[in-house]
Amino acid sequence: MWQRMMMGLMAWLVAGGVAMAEAETGTVAPSPSPAAPAPAAPGAGVAGEFDFGNFTSETLTTKSWEALNRQDHKAVEAFTKKCIDLYEAKAKDQSKELTELPPKDKAFDYWALNDVATCHFIRGQSLLEQGQVKEAQAEFQMVIEQYPYAQAWDPKGWFWKVAQAASDKLSTIGTPYDFGDYTSQTLTVKAWEALGKNDHRGVELYTKKCIELYEGDAKKQQAQLKDFAPKDRAFDSWALNDVATCYFILGESLMAQKQHKDAQAAFERIVNDFSFAQCWDPQGWFWKVTVGARGRINKILAMSGE
Repeated sequence: MWQRMMMGLMAWLVAGGVAMAEAETGTVAPSPSPAAPAPAAPGAGVAGEFDFGNFTSETLTTKSWEALNRQDHKAVEAFTKKCIDLYEAKAKDQSKELTELPPKDKAFDYWALNDVATCHFIRGQSLLEQGQVKEAQAEFQMVIEQYPYAQAWDPKGWFWKVAQAASDKLSTIGTPYDFGDYTSQTLTVKAWEALGKNDHRGVELYTKKCIELYEGDAKKQQAQLKDFAPKDRAFDSWALNDVATCYFILGESLMAQKQHKDAQAAFERIVNDFSFAQCWDPQGWFWKVTVGARGRINKILAMSGE
């Protein structure tokens, strides 16, 4: 049955049905910040072969992302080092002011913190791509320990937690796993693909990441419904649909591993908390995730003799 459901998710993607969310992701995107006072610098902003522009943390971070995207690791090192050298002291001062993530409307106030942490993250990714694993791990660990409340801005419209992205990098180094752009869409499809390969570790990673990031939105969307949404509005409940589907995939994986009690708990979460979730079947209809979950619960109960 999972093959049919996987096809349904892929068809959903083709239909463009799952919207982006305000996710804390690790996407490779510029992290703009309000212009910081520029330090004394050469008139044209050029030092050797690298152009540091106006020397603001915003400019240096953006140039670092651009260099990483074109795999110019020498330029990555130059731009990230310049940003860190100039703004690390300010970043540490701003970090000390916080005991939790600042709200979205205050996040840009911590421009040095955000950009310095992001530059360490970019440097870590660059080192990783060059095969310098220990050095990359040190950069990611530095972000986690020294800048736990740093956020990076994706121009698509959301912040992502730099320390969380660094933690994800540490947990997946040396593995084939990658959270991609962290959208519920991407994570759900990767979970289906892992299930299709009987890759239960991959299923666990992708489903739990989707649930971690989007369960709050899923519950809000569920609360707004009194029945299953009509076909032309079903995709509006993207978080509800994807989170419930990830619980279903997780349950399927646990059943395959004969962890029936844990599988039943995953299916019961769908029935109890996400009862109006739907997935698209390529033959032209939505299937109700809760119906599939109830069927699996009945199967587990029958096997246990209850």
